[in-house]
Amino acid sequence: MIQPGKLRRPCETSRHEVQGGAISLLVAISLVLLASLASFYSARSVLVERLASRNQSQATQARLAAEAALAWARAEMQRQHTSSPMPPVWGPGPATTPCPAAFGAPRWQCVALQPPAHPGLADAAAQVLAIRDLIRSPHVAQLQASASLKDGTSRAQVQAQVYIPTVAPAPEHPHTAAMVLNG
Repeated sequence: MIQPGKLRRPCETSRHEVQGGAISLLVAISLVLLASLASFYSARSVLVERLASRNQSQATQARLAAEAALAWARAEMQRQHTSSPMPPVWGPGPATTPCPAAFGAPRWQCVALQPPAHPGLADAAAQVLAIRDLIRSPHVAQLQASASLKDGTSRAQVQAQVYIPTVAPAPEHPHTAAMVLNG
């Protein structure tokens, strides 16, 4: 027998069931938000890692290009010394360049050397500056090789000192010092 107070209609839901559904909905929404935040931060982390890897790769390319230019300059100075006891690199000519601010003239002589483009590093431009102290050690040259990628993203500089077995003559300056005599 059916009791009149115990009868339930099919569309009737209890208050407890409505609260349980709302809580389930809030939990599901918060879980979806947490999952989307986690995926956003992991994607951002991957992007940062890729950028760091690219920057390191470009810096390595620039460093390798500078080291290749330095090796070329060493070989070029050796080649010039074996072909002539007086290396033409130190002779007067268009290769002589102004020295950097740290190496003030007339004590220092600077020569710019232009290495050929490296076939494996076509997107790098390199140059070498040979510097020697004419007074204290004219037989030692400091080679400063620098390279930069053509897109301007990375630069590198390496340096080494090279012993020159013979002493090349000092350059002749066109301006001689004037002597002032009194009386």
